[in-house]
Amino acid sequence: MPHDDSAHWHGRAKEMLARAEQMDECVTKQVLRRAAAAYEDLARTAAQRAKRSPLNPVSRALILPAEAQRFAPRRDRMSALQTMAPSINIPSFLKQGPRAEEI
Repeated sequence: MPHDDSAHWHGRAKEMLARAEQMDECVTKQVLRRAAAAYEDLARTAAQRAKRSPLNPVSRALILPAEAQRFAPRRDRMSALQTMAPSINIPSFLKQGPRAEEI
């Protein structure tokens, strides 16, 4: 689902309004109008996010704001953790497996 595409949410809002106009029952009509308003809110939010975080033309990936970059997952994080972690010695009783009488 293109959650970051404002045109998608505007289209959903128009669809809900069209369905609302087809309804005879006023409660159903009002519920569909509220859904359309919620879709319009999503469209506005998506448009605001697009303005704040433009697409990188080279990789087509979102460029994160500086304050969010320190929380972003990095590919080298696991390898860095593995080299920093001390070697773990596994006790010999764990290497042997269960005793014959326990099986």
